[in-house]
Amino acid sequence: MRCLLPIFVLCSVLVVGPSVTRAETDQDSQVWTALLSNAKLSGEGSGASLWLDVHARRGAANALAIVRPGFGWRFSKHLSLWGGYAWIPTNPDVGATRNEHRPWQQAIVSTKSNGWSFQSRTRFEQRFRNDGDDIGLRIRQFVRASQNVGQDKPFGFVVWNETFVGLNEPDWGARKGFDQNRLFVGASAWIRPNMRLEGGYLALWVARDGNDLLGHVLATNLFVSL
Repeated sequence: MRCLLPIFVLCSVLVVGPSVTRAETDQDSQVWTALLSNAKLSGEGSGASLWLDVHARRGAANALAIVRPGFGWRFSKHLSLWGGYAWIPTNPDVGATRNEHRPWQQAIVSTKSNGWSFQSRTRFEQRFRNDGDDIGLRIRQFVRASQNVGQDKPFGFVVWNETFVGLNEPDWGARKGFDQNRLFVGASAWIRPNMRLEGGYLALWVARDGNDLLGHVLATNLFVSL
């Protein structure tokens, strides 16, 4: 489990990598909100769980939503495997709505140490879009460190990084290789025993054929456990 910290440091460094290779970037400001929930179907310990996260995002030129249900199995408090489906409609200010559909599978490894929680999530996506015929394949590696918070310590610090890597080049334009990186720094607070709010700054780096995009994102996430 201790290997999660070096993995986190390595992935965090990737956020500055593209800036070394490209001299020009476009920048914009965005607002992201999300509700993320899970429900244990078989009590504590190992067993089945349900997953749902819903997102609303607003950028400089479009609005995007994500609805992502899933089903998983907890093998222990440290390991769980999941699978599901995501629907992502994107509504540009100019032009037609684009719909993307993503079956996905993921593995989550987590642990706690010295007042901190660590998590690693590896997700594999198969991407279908209505403006092309090919299937895009992508790997997402997410690592997170957060302070454990509770009634005696209601606020905590959160930092996470997620790196996206395309495995092929479908006809609708997804990149093969490095696709994007997200680095988040913020705070968390329990507002109910099963409800946690996190907010902070997210640096979004998207690799593009022209100028790369650097997004400055105000991100707010509400986590609910059932």
